[in-house]
Amino acid sequence: MNWARQVSGRGRPLVLLHGWGMESRVFASWRSLLDAHFTCISYDLPGHGQTPCAPSGLAWPASLESLRQMLAQEAPKPLLLGWSLGGLLALGIALQHPELLAGLVLVSSSPAFCQRPDWSPAIPAATLEDFAQRLREDPQGTRRRFLALQVLNDPQGRRALEGLSAWPMPDQTCLADGLGLLREVDLRNQLRRLPIPVHIVHGRQDRIVPVGASEYLHQHLTGSRFTLLEQAGHAPFLSHPEACANALLETWG
Repeated sequence: MNWARQVSGRGRPLVLLHGWGMESRVFASWRSLLDAHFTCISYDLPGHGQTPCAPSGLAWPASLESLRQMLAQEAPKPLLLGWSLGGLLALGIALQHPELLAGLVLVSSSPAFCQRPDWSPAIPAATLEDFAQRLREDPQGTRRRFLALQVLNDPQGRRALEGLSAWPMPDQTCLADGLGLLREVDLRNQLRRLPIPVHIVHGRQDRIVPVGASEYLHQHLTGSRFTLLEQAGHAPFLSHPEACANALLETWG
């Protein structure tokens, strides 16, 4: 199943994957900075934006296979940037098929979003379960709460996110599946040196994904670069767009 795809700019192709409850237009304002340097190709995840929910929902194997097929059609080989849940998918496909990519960018992401007995820089399991329960009872309110967490302690990000909660709601099945991926997927034991450049970007004020998750990625994706933005929260490309663009250009300018 092909996902909806929006293209702008010119230069090296850069595929962008958004996070949970969002859609590709979350990158619209940032793309105005990137378009001078990259051909920006934004995908809507299944059940989000212009992509209908697939028969399999937002299941891990099926979503990675769809992503593999789409990336194989991009020419030349693109950079792949994933934010939050999109970063989990980006990391998953890069570990399986690095030959499809010219590089990988992980923004506010993690190899495992849910806390485990041996893994603390993550979301408590009870918090994710509470979101799942609230999603069943009040989908729109749950998304608004999640958006508020993304910009906690980040005034610039809060201003940038104003109005996003009024966007059409994603498919509820795919939203629930996305929470399931955040709860269940753990890629820590698959991390290794990749034969492509990797750049990790994180905000110190992130209240969804602790900075320790990106530090772990940096340590275990040997040879990766790491940019820490001291005043940014979970959506640093919205609150600090120039700094995030410069991070990409440091590696691929």
